[in-house]
Amino acid sequence: MAGPLEGIRVLDFGMAAVGPLATTYLGLLGADVIKVEQPSGDIVRRPSGPTMGGMGTTFIGNNHTKRGVCLDLKDDAEREIACKLVATADVSLDNFRSGDIMERLGLGYEVQRRINSRIIYLQASAFGNRGPWKGMLSHEWMTQAAGGYTSLNGKPGGKPEFLRGTANLDWNAAMLNCIGLLAALYVRRKTGRGMKIETSQLHATALAGLTRYAEYFSTGAVPERMGSARPHIVPDQAFATGLGALSVSVIHNGVWARLCEALDLSELAADPRFVTNAARVANRDALIPLLEARFKKKAAWQWEAVLTAHGVPCARYRRDMPRTHAVKDHPQTRANRMMDTIETPWGPCNVSRAQWRFSRDSTAIARPAPRLGEHQQEIFHELGITDRSRVSAA
Repeated sequence: MAGPLEGIRVLDFGMAAVGPLATTYLGLLGADVIKVEQPSGDIVRRPSGPTMGGMGTTFIGNNHTKRGVCLDLKDDAEREIACKLVATADVSLDNFRSGDIMERLGLGYEVQRRINSRIIYLQASAFGNRGPWKGMLSHEWMTQAAGGYTSLNGKPGGKPEFLRGTANLDWNAAMLNCIGLLAALYVRRKTGRGMKIETSQLHATALAGLTRYAEYFSTGAVPERMGSARPHIVPDQAFATGLGALSVSVIHNGVWARLCEALDLSELAADPRFVTNAARVANRDALIPLLEARFKKKAAWQWEAVLTAHGVPCARYRRDMPRTHAVKDHPQTRANRMMDTIETPWGPCNVSRAQWRFSRDSTAIARPAPRLGEHQQEIFHELGITDRSRVSAA
């Protein structure tokens, strides 16, 4: 697979999202990613959620770009095969709940480092490898609660809410892992030595919530739940229209003037209560009902066209956004080649392409997520293993 990371081999011992997403990003950049699964397979292969041809769509989405082998790491002979893989690898990653699980399996960092001094080993736990929560299980929603996200989300005066619909912290943590691995690869070019990297979902919450944490610890003011509204910019929120909803963001006073013109509310632009963002924040309760009443006059798609023509950042809510025709076939998506349709063992599937555009290099063409042990024989051949009877493709 072509790409900036062509020639880099990555071993993905992870499961679910945080680990596999990180290695998928590396695969989209051209790395040769080998997914190493136990005989039971990744836990999201056959979940209770949506499936495609019997395979979990989460697995398909999180693991394209990879080849796959199936090894029972509790078996001495098959663990030895894993060690042979380590000897050929540049990067090794797992996202078990604590760092000692791979050690108990006989493939912890010290073992891998002795096999291959250039290996870059990333261990992504739930809450870190130190402290009272070391070794605790976690998932997206639990980490949102522990990291304070739920306290920031919800209706004014209402109960805390999760950010549902998309696994934001999983993606943040995966990108954190990817960035750490790229940095370590750069350091290794200079030193010739590998290293161990530790991250966690909790670390990702601290990074993603940086501005709100800074606000609280600098001022002592507890951030309030504000629904879709942004606390320090007004207006910057969703509005119900005559048909559908519209998100509008007034990022500076020039946009405010254009919004007033677009809404035929020029008198608001000169109103001393609203002339600056600070004034609009102070008088939010007076301003928002005026805007809400005006947005009710037309449908969201109509306002989107009007505001866009006036240079006001906005986007209408698309109820069918997850559907193929709304994403894959959207003119903006197509113009930027953001999606690929690939053939998988479970049928054709739309997946994300590499979302980087390099002027002097290409990015990898996505391959489908592997069947359990799909590339066993191919990879064994690369390792010089001729006795393939011990481990066959599933």
